[in-house]
Amino acid sequence: MHASLVTTPVTPRPAATVVVVREAPAGPFEVLLLRRSAAMTFVAGAHVFPGGTLDEADAVAAEPEWRAALDGTSRFPHLDAAGEIACRVAAARELVEEAGVLLARRGGRFATTAEAGAVRRRLEEGAPFEQATREGGWRLALDALVPFAQIVTPHPEPRRFDTHFFLAELPSGAEAHAGAAESDELVWTTPARALADGLAGTLVLLPPTWATLMQLERLDSVAALLAWARSRSIERVEPLLTVDGGGRRISVPTTAGAFRFSFEEGRGWRPTG
Repeated sequence: MHASLVTTPVTPRPAATVVVVREAPAGPFEVLLLRRSAAMTFVAGAHVFPGGTLDEADAVAAEPEWRAALDGTSRFPHLDAAGEIACRVAAARELVEEAGVLLARRGGRFATTAEAGAVRRRLEEGAPFEQATREGGWRLALDALVPFAQIVTPHPEPRRFDTHFFLAELPSGAEAHAGAAESDELVWTTPARALADGLAGTLVLLPPTWATLMQLERLDSVAALLAWARSRSIERVEPLLTVDGGGRRISVPTTAGAFRFSFEEGRGWRPTG
């Protein structure tokens, strides 16, 4: 699951990811995880939140009034309002590409599963995201994305991402569907069950996913989760990666304390305390 480490730090690529949640019939809420296809060269088989790197076009796909809505400020350190908007657009684009959920409104309502599917097909045909949504008369619901964290891949890694985390509730009438080339399975699960499955080895989780699920597990409803995300002070966190004769270890600092993980051959990343 890991390429060789590098001695010269690689500049991290801007990225966005979305933790999608929904009310659960049994349990406080469920989160959406996608399994990376075995054909992928990077973290194949890992269960991750929908997301990916920013496209150049993401910076121009938002309505101008969003810049005014953010009042020139950003929840993310080191980003201005325009930078945060680009990350929100990227998060919305990746969500429809990877999970078939379109965070957009038309006539005061969110897109249905079928309507989101039409936009995803246009993206698969090569249409830019802004064009695909405009053709359907949709306006991106960037307010449905709540920023809550920012994590940078440790510098010895050869692939580095500066990932901006958003929380979003699954819109009424929408369903998630796998189908992107990058993923081959979609899972709705509670944070507690995902963590248990990670320990059992039935889910492969990476340290940022582990740390996020550990924080979400402490909350008891979608409403509490959204309030928690809105009230957080976001820090740009770079986990500490150490490599020695004992293997690889990562410490992920959060406002809830540091989460520590070690890499075990054949089992992947596991929490160590």
